[in-house]
Amino acid sequence: MEESVIEFVATFTGFKAERIHLQTTLYGDLGVAGDDGLDLIQAYGKKFQVDLMEFQSEHHFGSEGVSILAPLSLLWMVLSHPFRQKRTSEEESNVQAVRICDLITFARAGRWMVKAN
Repeated sequence: MEESVIEFVATFTGFKAERIHLQTTLYGDLGVAGDDGLDLIQAYGKKFQVDLMEFQSEHHFGSEGVSILAPLSLLWMVLSHPFRQKRTSEEESNVQAVRICDLITFARAGRWMVKAN
């Protein structure tokens, strides 16, 4: 199962399978966001026969659109950078990480399972 999921994600994202490991995140490490995330998960659900009833794209991939407040957010990020602790891309974007190991677990269970934050 592990190899099949990694190969699927590699094919979908264009990353080499050798660069993808169990802790690789779709959003932060592979840059899968917005509609691309939804497309990947729908294709994954179909290929691995995973029930996606509990899946909520916005919780894991955010949106692809740019907010009108983006310039202010960028300015805030630049000004506050020296004072911030290191955070993951998911933490910065307020989304929940989906790791390759999660996809493997869900494929084995046959359903998407909501993870506690």
